[in-house]
Amino acid sequence: MSAEVTLTTRKPEAPKADFAFEIDFKRGEGSPSRVFTAINDFIRGCENIDAELARGIDSNIETVMVLEDIEAGSIKVWLRNVLQMVEDDALKTLEWKPIVGKYLVRAKYAVIRWIDQDATPKNLTELASELRAIAAETDVRHLPDYQAPSPTALLGAVRDFQAVKNQLVPGDRAIFIPREGEPLEMNLSIRWDVDQIEEMAVKETVTFPPAPMILAVKKPDYLGDSKWELRHGKRTIAAKIEDAEWLQKFQSRQIDVRPGDALRCDVRIENLYGHDNELLSERYTILRVTEVLADTYKQTELFTVRQITIPQGELPEVPKPLDKPEKK
Repeated sequence: MSAEVTLTTRKPEAPKADFAFEIDFKRGEGSPSRVFTAINDFIRGCENIDAELARGIDSNIETVMVLEDIEAGSIKVWLRNVLQMVEDDALKTLEWKPIVGKYLVRAKYAVIRWIDQDATPKNLTELASELRAIAAETDVRHLPDYQAPSPTALLGAVRDFQAVKNQLVPGDRAIFIPREGEPLEMNLSIRWDVDQIEEMAVKETVTFPPAPMILAVKKPDYLGDSKWELRHGKRTIAAKIEDAEWLQKFQSRQIDVRPGDALRCDVRIENLYGHDNELLSERYTILRVTEVLADTYKQTELFTVRQITIPQGELPEVPKPLDKPEKK
């Protein structure tokens, strides 16, 4: 049995996929997990925005993201949308899947390009209008009733794609590669704060008077330039501490705070509403920290065995066992 080997300079064909996402990472820099976390953030962002975009075409369309291939070297993942439809007479006679698939790729391209624009102030409404126009170009339903993505969904997509940038270090490259069209490299030097992103869609902010709260500490901010991760009951929240005097003492190690401890503090809560009058998010700001409550709860203390010594002669009389009845 013989085998024939042919050498060629032609690159192998790309997998049957709609698009790819490539991270060309800088060797020997940063945590190795950053690459895989960034890919995970990107895929999650694609899944979330695709579900919203597909509903804008038709509420009966469901999207499922599948992994087609992974290439080594730089890490490149090829992804494809599997579109499903419940019964809908309006689309039965139309080859709608390729058209909608291309729309989803073009829309993601538009979102990533919008995030990379260094123009301020940024307008989330303009992005929603652009995506609606791209949907109308598909002409799937032959009706001008395509719905723009909700501000909440767009904010989620912006957060997810921004999270990709936040994972990577200088020297890394992140590239969105559509199957048709030119690749789009993310500009990692342009990064947006979450609060800035939220402000793009805010129509009205309702601010509540400061109130005392006890917040359990999940993850302190040791650098002082980001939010603390805290817990109130079963709910995890992120809060910025504006008590500069307390922060200075904490960062100079005059105050010890560890995960599991709690902060007794005065907190301002703001509810942010979008132009559709829906609640976009809640913002927590710690105005003053009045006390650090150490975690004194010890699980082992619940099961401590205590030994009691009774002086000799004071032992209680042990009752004799009852006689067993005779068997008849």
